[in-house]
Amino acid sequence: MKRVLFAFLVFSSACATQSELSQVASSENLLSYSELITPEFLRQHLEVIAHDSLEGRATGMPGQKIAADYLAEYYSSLGITPGGDNDTFFQKFKLNAEYTDSLIYSTYTVSAGDTLRYSHSVESKEQTGEFIRMFGGSEPLKGDVVFAGFGLNDEANGVLHLEGAELSGNWVMIFEDIPYIVDGDTLVNPNISSNSRVRSLLVENNAAGILLISDYTRSEFDELAEISAQLISNPSGLSLQYLEGRGRAASFPNGVVQISPEKAITFLGLDGKDQLHNLRDDLIDEITEFRAQKLPFILDYTPYEGPGYIETENVLARIEGADPDKKHETLVLVAHYDHIGITQPDASGDAINNGADDNGSGTVALMNIAKTLKSAANDGYRPARSVLFLHVSAEEVGLLGSRYYSDHPVVPIENTVAAFNADMIGRSDPENIRRGDTDYVYLIGGEIISSGLDSLVQAANHNSVNMRLDRRYNDLQDPNQFYRRSDHWNFGRLSVPFVFFFTGVHEDYHRPSDTVDKIDFEKLARVTTLIYSSVIEVTNYDGRPVVDNEEFIEITRRMPR
Repeated sequence: MKRVLFAFLVFSSACATQSELSQVASSENLLSYSELITPEFLRQHLEVIAHDSLEGRATGMPGQKIAADYLAEYYSSLGITPGGDNDTFFQKFKLNAEYTDSLIYSTYTVSAGDTLRYSHSVESKEQTGEFIRMFGGSEPLKGDVVFAGFGLNDEANGVLHLEGAELSGNWVMIFEDIPYIVDGDTLVNPNISSNSRVRSLLVENNAAGILLISDYTRSEFDELAEISAQLISNPSGLSLQYLEGRGRAASFPNGVVQISPEKAITFLGLDGKDQLHNLRDDLIDEITEFRAQKLPFILDYTPYEGPGYIETENVLARIEGADPDKKHETLVLVAHYDHIGITQPDASGDAINNGADDNGSGTVALMNIAKTLKSAANDGYRPARSVLFLHVSAEEVGLLGSRYYSDHPVVPIENTVAAFNADMIGRSDPENIRRGDTDYVYLIGGEIISSGLDSLVQAANHNSVNMRLDRRYNDLQDPNQFYRRSDHWNFGRLSVPFVFFFTGVHEDYHRPSDTVDKIDFEKLARVTTLIYSSVIEVTNYDGRPVVDNEEFIEITRRMPR
């Protein structure tokens, strides 16, 4: 890793020590410092956080450690008080992990009622074969192979490739690319994404796994297999050690596997690659006629894995409030700084998931807010209550960093007045881009847990940026369930009022293409300013936001802990 990245950034704030002030600054004085929140600052630091050399900041990996050090050095340079263990900026914790040794794929033929072993393929760090595990596959899987064309139903367009097929417990082999529009004709609804197709097959139809047929040449497939072999030993199945199996990252027994074109040709009984191409062309020509077909093969998949552990860390920094009677009360600002690391390469060959929006955007927003509050403090202006900057790790593997903090808080939960979570705040989603209305932010939380906190954010918006506050996802019945899919959840479950600032999911979510050049820095600066203004409203508020909607709390009590 290139540790020299730290050298080319010069932090612009002085490293003055926090002074004790007896008088609380007015909200107006504090708000005047919001001019320090700039697109230039955010870009400067995001180019480091989302740099290729950090290799996607996967939990416990070297890139995540570099990011943690970078954040600690930044807060130290500002002269902000450490909030972690033993007067450091780090709150360290251990995670149980599974380490994969090898993946075994055994193929059997079925003929005249007899089952005969046909082939044996191994995927390991030292060996590649005819299959590449892309996702899931945490448990042994055995089932018939069913060829399902493009693997979807689209009734409006008459595409019913899954109709009448027995998919439960079986491997479903499909062509990877979906032919949405061909020669100007819409064959498949573009809203049926690859992700929704996977969900339909694995969750709704309970398939054992998916075998993806790509258009790779043999050399391209072998190159992909070599990359996969280097990733196979990365830790997976992470869980917090002290929870004894609870708080575990979601495991996915069903597998998504890339199959070599040659093996697909064998399964389909074809003579060569040309016939495989012709089959796909024929499927497109007769896309409404095809129905899934069971093939005379059985695939038996066995993962060989063993236990271990990794160590990771949250990064904590604290600015103390000025009111002697309120400074023990704290507003927590949360942003996860981890991402999903290195995965299979995309069409461009890029395998590093930089996570510029997810969640480099929230990470640098907190950094800019810290600089702004510290600059005001250096000039003698501080709010009544304290602010804790909490950069959590292991969000992408199950909200584990925020769970650890909420179970081991450095500020007692009863003294935590509220939590603000910034996660994916640097772009706009496709729907709002199509409408030409991108000056918005989604608010989740607020009124579904505390109407008082919601009112304070509204006032903050009025006093600062006047963005459109969109509550589309602020619904406990929202099928996306964003109210529990990021780190605010671990505060809400303990009855801490929260607001999740979010600008929506886009086509680069969890892909190598989530890069710095896609960020709307003007918008990111505006959302950051809104969060800063909301910080001022809460920290200078005479009372405390209270939980006045118990429905959210009841939902959290019913969820696994």
